[in-house]
Amino acid sequence: MRTWLLTALGLAIAVPAQAQVRSTEPQSIVKALQDAGYKAELTKDKDGDPLIRSAAQGYKFTIFFMNCEKNVKCGDIQFYAGWSDKLTPQRANDWNSKHRFARAYSDEQGEAALEYDVNLEDQAIPVALFRKDIDLWESLVGSFVDFITAAKDGAAKKP
Repeated sequence: MRTWLLTALGLAIAVPAQAQVRSTEPQSIVKALQDAGYKAELTKDKDGDPLIRSAAQGYKFTIFFMNCEKNVKCGDIQFYAGWSDKLTPQRANDWNSKHRFARAYSDEQGEAALEYDVNLEDQAIPVALFRKDIDLWESLVGSFVDFITAAKDGAAKKP
């Protein structure tokens, strides 16, 4: 029994800790973005909650920290990008009906916006999994840009 415990302990020590990200540790998300080749500037929003500015596919995006307690202990994050292109509610619905992970909408000025939520609930996730979220976000941004560009160019079908 003692040999088994020592072996198990030795394996536990020998296995390197896997890098993780947490919504309660904004710097871990900054590092994951930077390690993936993205710029990432950590700042604060108007309420004092953490906020990260970055870019994908040549377009700026923001990562908002949501459900924060006193500007810390944030429960989840939201990727957000906005464009000056107009987007009707019907076109947003067209996008949303075909794309599962991100949602499009018209902001208060009728301009196109795209959001993607990552629910972390103060739990750590491996950086490798977060990188998949980043890759998915980048793919969604590219697809959305094609979608709104097609509408602007008149290539999209009118409802």
